[in-house]
Amino acid sequence: MVLIPDNSFENFVPGPNNQLAYAASIAVAREPGTAYNPLFIHGGVGLGKTHLLQAICQGILNNKPDTNILYVSCDAYMNQFIECVQNKQMNEFRDRYRNVDVLVIDDIHFLAKRDRSQEEFFHTFNDLYQSNRQIVLSSDAAPGDIGDLEDRLISRFQWGLTAEVTKPGYETRVAILKAKSELRSMDVPDEVIAYLATKIDSNARELEGAIVTIQ
Repeated sequence: MVLIPDNSFENFVPGPNNQLAYAASIAVAREPGTAYNPLFIHGGVGLGKTHLLQAICQGILNNKPDTNILYVSCDAYMNQFIECVQNKQMNEFRDRYRNVDVLVIDDIHFLAKRDRSQEEFFHTFNDLYQSNRQIVLSSDAAPGDIGDLEDRLISRFQWGLTAEVTKPGYETRVAILKAKSELRSMDVPDEVIAYLATKIDSNARELEGAIVTIQ
């Protein structure tokens, strides 16, 4: 997956709804493999999980540019796994996922019901964890709430820190709208910001979409 420069810690708006995930992400970016391992961030759509994952990657690379980071979606992980099984290239697949300093996977809940993929990821997780290499995962649900996920994976996902992100409150929505406006060099009147923050209370992605629409 491609890192988007705007998805940095500097452009993330922390609030009561995401403070733990935000603080833990900064800690992981500073000391990967030692702060919280694994770091498991979960919450609904558009609440900033992917932003935090990308910010972690960028933060690590800013501190240690030679760090070997593999950042993929769970869907890409499974597609690569299937392709390697079909082509009898499992050694190459394992080398790719186990010889990294940091493994970041978005939407890990898509492993549900995928028995062979879960088996492979279980061993990959163990290999990385035992070598003190950082694992960061995101999901739409907490580990124990992901249906059809093996108990041994649930247990391992809970070994580190599990941090939830929830819907932003009014003050945080205002801050998000202002931040997104400034990022686009837009001068949006306070009364418009207040109106949008009142009308849109679902997630940060829709707030950003409103600013894009105005632009």
